[in-house]
Amino acid sequence: MFIEVANGLNEHSASVRSFEACAREARERIAGEPEHAVAWLLVSRAAQAFVDAYDDQPLTLDVAGQALEQFRDLLQTLETAYAGGSAEAKVDALNKIALRLNAM
Repeated sequence: MFIEVANGLNEHSASVRSFEACAREARERIAGEPEHAVAWLLVSRAAQAFVDAYDDQPLTLDVAGQALEQFRDLLQTLETAYAGGSAEAKVDALNKIALRLNAM
């Protein structure tokens, strides 16, 4: 569910515009999947943070690759927590991601 947002991203196309599209898709999913609104909001925030940081900056393949790896890790954390179904696992994953995003 969450990991599919990154399907259009790979090391060579992890561009600002690709992350912008991920942020937009996540925001759209908030309305379509209100039971996952907080998770989609965090996904949107993570992708938008990349856009905000690199929109007017040069972007190397190394930086793009690292950002892609971190983004996929975030999505996988959500994917794992939501697949398990436990409310505690979901809240724990949301908190971990919020803390990571806050440290950025």
